[in-house]
Amino acid sequence: MIKYIQLLFLCSITIVFSQKRQQPLELKVKGDYKHEATQTLFPELWSGFQRESITSYDAAETNVGVSYIQKTSKKNKTVLTIYIYPKKYIDNQLLRDEFYNYDYALNQNSNDHVEIKPFFGTLSNENLKVGFVYALFNNAIGQQDFFNGVKYINKNSLLSIYECGGWTFKTRVSSDDMTKDQLKDLKDKVENYFGILDLASIKTLPIHKVPDIILSSSVKRDSMMTKAITEAAQAKIVWLSKNLEKKEILTGFHDMKIDSEIYSIEKMLEFYKTHENDWKMNPDTKKYFEEMTRIAENGRLKDHIYEKYHGLIDYPEGEARKADYIQFKIDKNISEDTNEIFYKIFYRLQ
Repeated sequence: MIKYIQLLFLCSITIVFSQKRQQPLELKVKGDYKHEATQTLFPELWSGFQRESITSYDAAETNVGVSYIQKTSKKNKTVLTIYIYPKKYIDNQLLRDEFYNYDYALNQNSNDHVEIKPFFGTLSNENLKVGFVYALFNNAIGQQDFFNGVKYINKNSLLSIYECGGWTFKTRVSSDDMTKDQLKDLKDKVENYFGILDLASIKTLPIHKVPDIILSSSVKRDSMMTKAITEAAQAKIVWLSKNLEKKEILTGFHDMKIDSEIYSIEKMLEFYKTHENDWKMNPDTKKYFEEMTRIAENGRLKDHIYEKYHGLIDYPEGEARKADYIQFKIDKNISEDTNEIFYKIFYRLQ
């Protein structure tokens, strides 16, 4: 039986389940460091990099960040940091939330706006398939300077985040001299050496159960909204179960495929049209469904989804169509309310 849980989306459900430290603790380790919870090995020297620090963010030392540095000259260096941490829940918005959080933090600490374009990929063997999102970008990092106070240095950077069942694996790199092609090669080396598929095998998703559904507080305003959004969430569960391989859904929801969102919206609108006169509707509910109907009838659902998720959906044509969609919204009187996320589907892992 599916349980319906209403929570504010301001609270992320991808919570690290270990007790957090009041302050991060740097671990003093000589030689190879083994992350005991996952048996992941971090050597002191790796592929031309020197391990610089190991930081623990929880009392059980399950949530860690390991930094490596490679210096090619006095001025040029590459810093690679790998994060491994457990999750109490996993939901279909996990990768987006992680990416959004990094994007926000990056721009808070940059002197100019940094646009990071997401790319999507998978790693697989015969048993598991791990989904991930990554970005290659240029940004200016502030560094203390004796004469200028803060001096901003241009870096080529990489972010990659992997959905590994009950664990998250994340890589961040900043470099003075590596090209984007070299950063991508480094990403591939990290994936191969540090056993991301092995990490994903430690705690797979309980796929014998139907995922639970979280509804946002906005959905509670009337029966139509509650029932239609629930229909959308259930449709997404059905689409994912029918269109993904078992080895995919063991590691995460892999919900970057735009067709799952199209199917979900279409089923929601079908429900609305069938039951339009069954319940009294809040004016905001009627407005929402009328606007979503105009989007669908004009063949703009994919563009709507691309905007709603800020480009974090696998739709290569989306960026080129973004300006035209904005004009369409003006012409057809489509509000920003259509971009609200009303539900998540999730598994509780602990």
